Amino acid sequence: MIKHVLIVGLGFMGGSLAKSIKKYTGIKITALDINEEYLNKALEEGIISKGIKQVDCNIDADVVFICTPVGKIIDCIYEIIPYLKKGCIITDIGSTKKLIMEKIEKILPDDMYFIGGHPMAGTEKSGFTASVSNLFKDTSYFIMPIKNVPNDIVKLFIDEIIIKIGAKPVIIDYNLHDRFTAIISHVPHIVSAALSNFACSEGPDAIQYAAGGFKDTTRIAMSQTEMWKDIVISNKETIKELLLKYSEILAEFISYLDKEDIKSIEKFFDDARMYRSSIE
Repeated sequence: MIKHVLIVGLGFMGGSLAKSIKKYTGIKITALDINEEYLNKALEEGIISKGIKQVDCNIDADVVFICTPVGKIIDCIYEIIPYLKKGCIITDIGSTKKLIMEKIEKILPDDMYFIGGHPMAGTEKSGFTASVSNLFKDTSYFIMPIKNVPNDIVKLFIDEIIIKIGAKPVIIDYNLHDRFTAIISHVPHIVSAALSNFACSEGPDAIQYAAGGFKDTTRIAMSQTEMWKDIVISNKETIKELLLKYSEILAEFISYLDKEDIKSIEKFFDDARMYRSSIE
């Protein structure tokens, strides 16, 4: 039974996770963050039972959620391992997994378990004050246990936390996960940022007239740079491959314009509308 969790990083995602666990379970929550304001706010709201700025003593947590930027996850786990009890489940919420999973398998003691995690939820917002308790409701939550994790441990983690916060668990190979997230998250973010930069460089005066279409398409470009620089570097090969394929689609569309190929242009938009409507 899971009675106590430690959440490392109480920003938007970590804060939302804390609020969800508080709302939908009876699990005790301790939070670790260098931001004292976040800790005090979470304590005032009754979200967490204890807030700490550093780990300097043993922590009796059954599960530890690492909610830091991807580039800090490995170091964070390495530093916290000596203070955790035997049988502890360590998990993360990082958007890429290959580098993390392969390194964790080398440093994790045999009496602890790592279950890679990635909730497919989030916004461009940041910080604990923006976090919400229903962020994970009806969203997919990727689960990637390393080889030594028994099935009953994975089931316990899923049944007592993931399902209770309203998420839909999906057990998946980490290589496939990184490709999926590159397709539906990483490349779209880069495209959104590229469109924002393009509009600014080509017509800065036009931006003031931007309406729903432009704002919707570029919304995610407002996400934190600290988080996204780590993501794109840790998944760079897959992202590069997909961006090249994306550029081929743009080049093909340009050829339709050059030829005034109305049928191909119509098919381009019709196909896109059909694919997009299928995920509503």
